[in-house]
Amino acid sequence: MAKQTFTTGQVLTAAQMTSLQQTAMGGGAATAKTASYVLVAADAGTTVAMNAAGATTITVNTSLFAAGDTVYIQNLGAGVSTITAGTATVDTSATLALAQYEGGQLYFTSTSASIFVKGAGAAGGGMTLISQTVASAVSSLTFGSISGSYKQLLLIWSGIRHSATGSGFDIRLNNNSGSVYPVQLTGFLGATGTTVGDIYTSISGTAFRSFGLNANGGDLRLDVGGFLLIDNYASSTKAKSFNGAWNFFDNTSGNWRTSNSVTGIFNSTTAVTSIDIFRTAGTATFSNTGDTTIRLYGVA
Repeated sequence: MAKQTFTTGQVLTAAQMTSLQQTAMGGGAATAKTASYVLVAADAGTTVAMNAAGATTITVNTSLFAAGDTVYIQNLGAGVSTITAGTATVDTSATLALAQYEGGQLYFTSTSASIFVKGAGAAGGGMTLISQTVASAVSSLTFGSISGSYKQLLLIWSGIRHSATGSGFDIRLNNNSGSVYPVQLTGFLGATGTTVGDIYTSISGTAFRSFGLNANGGDLRLDVGGFLLIDNYASSTKAKSFNGAWNFFDNTSGNWRTSNSVTGIFNSTTAVTSIDIFRTAGTATFSNTGDTTIRLYGVA
């Protein structure tokens, strides 16, 4: 239950005693939040349950809580929820970012300072769905506001189609259009096993071709699927390595082109906070076929 002041001789109801017991056991009445939230004094002794598809913040300010007060925070939503020091101090030995089904307790040591103790979180796999979308006749797509709380990012797509020939789409990180993408590309023609492209080494372009919609001439690419894994993406001191692969059906030649792969470096020390898919040529848009999506995962 929320923090209360009791008087001498006051008789508590059964509901109040039950709520006190829940709070003492680390629970308490839960207040559901579907957007970023600033803690208020009434949150002392309760559980703040975040539940949003996108990223949210929980802001902690001064002069709201007394020494010894606690607030339990849990994240039920797919979006990462990050505890943020407003005017108060928040110290922790772990990350302040809570992935889905993670939680922890704020313990106030004074009216202006607190310690956050993160729980173990729910048992399960090492991937958390950050965001997913179904492309519908778009010329660009951005996964933005990416939290730095994971070790790797994994982008997976399937069922992607051109709307017209002579167009191409590439991927950039942080929308960086500099020549910071040294890559090696390999491609094979699935029908005969004949190599359809050279092996490119140390090409430093303004984007890296790893989405599978890079049309050559008048071909039309359908049913593209693939993945891109970005390692150490949150580093602010090192370049980031990436690896990916994709396949597609070339409607012009009538062949499946498989074993297309890319490996390279994002030669920037800036932490990656967005993945941007954009049109490089032509006027086409791209869409997902039925029952397919583009998903971004955080890998612990």
